[in-house]
Amino acid sequence: MTAAPTPNGRADLAALAARYASTRDDRWAPVPEALDRAIAADAALAEAGVRARGGLLAEASRRLAGLVGREVLARYAPALLITPRERFVLPEDIAASSEDTPALLDAEGLATVSAPHAYLLSYGLLGLGEGDHLVELGTGTGYGAALASHIVGPEGRVTSIEIDPALHARAARLLAEPGSHGPAPITLLCGDARDLTAGVLAAAPREALVEVTVTYALAETPEWLLAALPDGARLVAPVGREEEQILLRWSRDRGATRRSVHGSVRYVAERR
Repeated sequence: MTAAPTPNGRADLAALAARYASTRDDRWAPVPEALDRAIAADAALAEAGVRARGGLLAEASRRLAGLVGREVLARYAPALLITPRERFVLPEDIAASSEDTPALLDAEGLATVSAPHAYLLSYGLLGLGEGDHLVELGTGTGYGAALASHIVGPEGRVTSIEIDPALHARAARLLAEPGSHGPAPITLLCGDARDLTAGVLAAAPREALVEVTVTYALAETPEWLLAALPDGARLVAPVGREEEQILLRWSRDRGATRRSVHGSVRYVAERR
């Protein structure tokens, strides 16, 4: 299920999204289950979303030029096109869901659905591919896990940890809907990633390549996380405070840890 951008793709998406944008008095209130189900079942909205995401792919490709290889973008493009981002944002933001920008999930700005290119950049730096086991710290509403499940395929798996019980609950609901994600199984955990990640990594099958991505900014080098990385694993995380964040990549090889720097970024801060 892929589609090229059309001149009116985003206009069609916006027109269909209007039916959901004015259904709630408070955009920051929890999204009712019935509303999420209605959005997931809207076939016309889904088709408009696919057409509109042709433009999203073009935007993300421009932003990622020189940061990840063309072959990586080509490999990830189907996942970006098919994953229904309109389901994972707030109903009021569906019209903008095909834009390569983050979408707020709360009034305080503590949680977002990151810009799509940010997920692809992290996955590209990890070398995420078929059969891998992705461990994601910061589920949000589940969009990143949904993308990754297409990329790692039926032989891979995705495990995602979310500290916010309300976000965890909505992610579980959204990812249970047909067509929300790819063939890889997704396991969602609720709790503090600092408490749960070591156990997840220790239990990961040794035949799978383990990749770890962090979707929020860590204030400092995550020694607690590096200590838990199994041999052969890779980790990508933004580190720093406010406007001084940089994207870092670590790899563990025969007991040695290597680090590389991949530019300035801006993510929401870790929640404790």
